[in-house]
Amino acid sequence: MLFAAYGFCQLPSSRCDRTSSTLADCGVLTQSVSASNASETSLTTASSFNVPLLPPTSQAQAATRADNGLDASASAPAPELPAKEGFHWGPALRESFTFVAIEQAYVIKDDFRWVVVENGIPFNHYWRDYMQSLTSWWKAGWSAGEDPMYNYVGHPIQGAMTSYIEIQNDPRGENLEFANTKEYWRSRLIATIWNTVYSTQWSIGPLSEMTVEKYGAKTRPPWNSNGSWPCTTSHCYSGVGKVNLVMTPVGGLGWVLGEDWMDKKVTRRIEDATTNRLLIDVVRCGLSPIRGGASILHGRAPWYRARDHEPTNLLAKNQSANSLRQMPQAAPAPTASHYVPDRGNVFAGYSYTNSDVVTGYHSGLSGWNLAVEKKYLRFFGLVGDISGQYGSPRVPANSTCSGVGNSPGACVIASSGVHQYTYVTGIRGGHSVWRLQPFAQALAGAVHTSQNAAGSASSNTGFTMVLGAGIDLRLVPRVGWRMQADYVTTGNFIASQHNVRLSIGPAIRF
Repeated sequence: MLFAAYGFCQLPSSRCDRTSSTLADCGVLTQSVSASNASETSLTTASSFNVPLLPPTSQAQAATRADNGLDASASAPAPELPAKEGFHWGPALRESFTFVAIEQAYVIKDDFRWVVVENGIPFNHYWRDYMQSLTSWWKAGWSAGEDPMYNYVGHPIQGAMTSYIEIQNDPRGENLEFANTKEYWRSRLIATIWNTVYSTQWSIGPLSEMTVEKYGAKTRPPWNSNGSWPCTTSHCYSGVGKVNLVMTPVGGLGWVLGEDWMDKKVTRRIEDATTNRLLIDVVRCGLSPIRGGASILHGRAPWYRARDHEPTNLLAKNQSANSLRQMPQAAPAPTASHYVPDRGNVFAGYSYTNSDVVTGYHSGLSGWNLAVEKKYLRFFGLVGDISGQYGSPRVPANSTCSGVGNSPGACVIASSGVHQYTYVTGIRGGHSVWRLQPFAQALAGAVHTSQNAAGSASSNTGFTMVLGAGIDLRLVPRVGWRMQADYVTTGNFIASQHNVRLSIGPAIRF
C-alpha cells in the first residue's frame, strides 16, 4: 500500500492526482500538460473514427503549434468519416448462382432419366411443361409425396444457407451476434426475405426443380398415392408441395437463430477458455456448419468470424496512452473485393473414355481434352470443356466368329472408326494447399457421336452431364500437372450411358 501511494504521488501533473481519473487522462508521463491535452484529444478522436493514432512526436508538435497560436489542422488534417458501405449485390448474386448450380447438379444426377425423358433434351417444350407443372403443383397437397426429410430438414438447411449468403454480404449485419436488439432482428428479417425469394424460385420458378426434373409435365404426369401412373384420383402427387414455400423461410430463420445462439453462448466461451486454434476452428465448424458452407461460397474459411478482425476496445480497459500507441492494431477485415481474383487456367491433355458407343461391341476411346476456367469467386470458377475421343469397334472376347473358317480375318468388322465430341460448361470449385490444388466440378452440355461400322454410317447427339474431380500439382509458379477423373452420363442413345473419362496433362495459370 505504501509503494502504491508513493508511485501515485510521482505523477507530474495535478490532473493525475484525482483518484477518479484514469491513466489515459494523464498522457505520456514525460510530456507537458499541454501535450497531454493534445494527446487526449487525438486519442478520443482516433477512437471515435477508428483511425490510427498519431505517434508521440506528432502529438507533441501539434500541441506546440496550438500553444503558439498556429492552426494545427493545416498540417494535420482532421480524420474523415468512412463512407457508408452498401449491400454487396454482385457477390451475393454470384454466390446464390453458385449454390443453385450445385443444387441443380444434384437433382440432374439424381433424376437424369426424367431430365432427358423427351428426345434427350432437358428443356424440350419448356413453356408447355412449365404451365402444366404449375397446374399440378397448385392441385397437389401439402407435401405432394415428397420425402419428409427433404421437407422438414433439407429445405430449412437450404433456407439457412441462402440467409447467410445475404448476411455475409450486408456490412451492417455480418458482424452482429445473437441479441434481442432492433439491429439484429432487422438483419435476420431481411435475410429471411432473401431466403424466401430464393426458395420460391427453387420450388416453382423458371429455373426450379420442377422445370429441370419435369415434375407434373406431360412426360411425367402426377401419380397416385400408391405410386402408380397416371393419377386417377382427386388427390395426386407431383413431387413438389406447398410445404416448401413455408418450411424453407421459417425453418431457415430458426436454423440461423440456432447457429447464432450456439456461436455466442458456446463457441464464445470456448474461445475465452483456450488458445488452441485447432479446437476453436473445429467447434466453430461443428456448431455452425451452414454458416461455414456460406463462408466457403464467400471465399473465406468455414471457421471465419468477423470478430477476429475487430480492433480491441482498449479505452474501455483503461489502458494508458503510451500502451495504446505500442499495441499493434488488429488486421482489417477482408472486403468483398478481396475474394474476386482475376485469374484462371487453361488445360490441354490426353483423355480416355470407356464409352459403349456401338451396340453389341465395346470400344475404349482415346483422344484429347481442352478446358478453360475463369475464376469469378475465390474458390469457384466458370469452366468451358471440349473433348474429342476416337476409336474402332471390336468384337467382345466371349463372342464367336462367323464366316469361312476360323481365321482372325473372319472377325474383322469393316469400320472407319468412331468419333465422339463432348461440349460442356459449368462450375468448378477448388483451393490451393501447398503445391496441390484439388478441385471438383459439375458440367452439362451436349455429346455428339458418329460411327461407320459394317458399312453403315450413323450419328447421334444427346445431353450429357459430367461430374468430376481432380488435382493440379504445381511444377513452377504458373504451370502445373493435372490428373482428372470424370463420371459422364449421356442420354438420347439406345440406352443411357454411364462412363468414366480420365484426363492428364499440363495446366497453365493466367
